[in-house]
Amino acid sequence: MLPVFIFDLDNTLFDTRSIPSSVTSGLFECMRKFNHRHECVSDSVLSQVFEESWSLPFPTIAAKYSLPEQMVNEWRQCHETLTFTEPLLPFPDVHEALSTLRTRQHQLCLLTSGYRGFQQAKINALGLAKYFDLVLIDSVDESHAGKESILAELLQLRDWKPADLRIVGDSETNEIAAGIRLQIPTIQILRPGIQKAETASRHIMTLLELL
Repeated sequence: MLPVFIFDLDNTLFDTRSIPSSVTSGLFECMRKFNHRHECVSDSVLSQVFEESWSLPFPTIAAKYSLPEQMVNEWRQCHETLTFTEPLLPFPDVHEALSTLRTRQHQLCLLTSGYRGFQQAKINALGLAKYFDLVLIDSVDESHAGKESILAELLQLRDWKPADLRIVGDSETNEIAAGIRLQIPTIQILRPGIQKAETASRHIMTLLELL
């Protein structure tokens, strides 16, 4: 069986900081105003929350900084208003890599975590859905099963073995950790600013190395 590739989205296939600033600045300003009114966390902690939100699911950040429930709810409500229609550009290696893997008959799956509407907007704006046999969103505003749970279910439903899969992503604490716990080979892509995870099975600088 040819390896089945499970791809992360954010900071793996595109740079989250390329999302229009008019979209993200609205979210951050909403949270600044809320925090000013309720004094939930210090300004320095809030700045760190914003910084980490570029690469981590918000529930992970909320747990890390013990954010109060009212602040988590406010983030969700502010996030629900976010939308955009402008196209996004994937990293330069993405189209060639995904297209070639498809041509070589590999099954490709996209597994991304975040608010469902916002993640779907990113997928639409990138125009990448055509490459994937399966697109799954680990929705933090719904059940938020977690990538490990979703992958475990896929293994069972598709009758795949862990060795049949390859997880490709940037996050040591999200998809790489999930793969390790399930004994699935993990490939960390070291996009700009990504810290190398020694726990990953393999490291690449570009998706073209998968070819």
